[in-house]
Amino acid sequence: MSQPPLLDTPASGTAPRLSCCLAPFGVYTRFMLAAYLRGLLMIVSVLLSIALTIDLWPQIDTVIAAKSGNALRNLVVFCLLRSPHLLAPLLPFATFLAVWMVEITHTRNGERLLVANTGRSPLKSLCPAILLGLLAGPVTFTLDGLLSPASMREQIHEGLGRDALRLDRNRISDLVWIDTPEGLVSAHIAYEPPMTLRDITVFRFDPRFLMDEIIKAPVATPIPHSSRWRLDAPLVWKNGQKQTDMLLPFPAGEMTVTLSIYPLWLSVYGVDVQYLTLQTLRKLAHHDGEGYDAAHYRTRLAMLYSTLILPTIMAALACILCGIRLPYAPDGLVAATILAWGYAAHVATRICLLLGQTNVTPAWLAVSLVPCGLIIAMIVIVRRQKGTA
Repeated sequence: MSQPPLLDTPASGTAPRLSCCLAPFGVYTRFMLAAYLRGLLMIVSVLLSIALTIDLWPQIDTVIAAKSGNALRNLVVFCLLRSPHLLAPLLPFATFLAVWMVEITHTRNGERLLVANTGRSPLKSLCPAILLGLLAGPVTFTLDGLLSPASMREQIHEGLGRDALRLDRNRISDLVWIDTPEGLVSAHIAYEPPMTLRDITVFRFDPRFLMDEIIKAPVATPIPHSSRWRLDAPLVWKNGQKQTDMLLPFPAGEMTVTLSIYPLWLSVYGVDVQYLTLQTLRKLAHHDGEGYDAAHYRTRLAMLYSTLILPTIMAALACILCGIRLPYAPDGLVAATILAWGYAAHVATRICLLLGQTNVTPAWLAVSLVPCGLIIAMIVIVRRQKGTA
């Protein structure tokens, strides 16, 4: 079959015109995407090795001494189970590093100059970087939102590491204090189904914030589908009774009280948000005021969804900066400046995450600040480049 001619043949008396079409999956895209993927795998391996070493070293004795298997088996399983949690936050920055490293290598080898001589602009070279980000985004979401909680459940089951021992739900918690609209509550949490509160004490105050009532009971059980709790064998003290230093038994031997404490939140009390499943995060994000602040969970949920696009933005940023600032020859200072852009974006993402979790800014704003800022910065850089061309 005959191929289409390279030159369009116009009418007589006019110059020939070069035919050009965008090929998002052409030879250049496939070549660069393969190079990016190789660079990403290499960088991920290095970062994961460093992160595992830092994570394992302080608790290596605990891991080796676990009763789930021999020392070598425990070390291997621990590293495998910790990898999703350690790798997921680093993937967007690793994507930036992969594009940055490959672009500098191609500039030093003269391949970028060869591509530029064909008339291909840096903006048209974005396709491989965007494809890399579109591949890395779902991988980051899967590692962080799905595999990290699952691996922590298995780690707890195996009893490997300090987090596994700390988050073991088979033991009663230490004394916790919970601030509710009905008063201040102190209790120990028994996590095993059904979840209960042990040695509970409820301190109620009048509008002047003076002690009005104290209720103490050995066990408190939540009544399903309500904010009521059943107290077994409670002792009650009310302001104004003669024996102010005594807790008197409740006449009926059992009572129910209203406590705005979400049982699901109690069941995961003390569990880091990165170890919670998506379903649990969604439920906790919509029950603000029931004994806890939901900002932590809303920000975590929003950040999970942002990881679907953040690697794409980071990869495009590296490609644009390298294509404009390092067009034909490598420069150490410029390369370091571009690297500083990526690291600053990574640090800013962590800072915004902290701002959202502490309720300084709304979750959606904290999560969108860095991606939107980077998109605006890329548009400004490209427009300035076109203006000076």
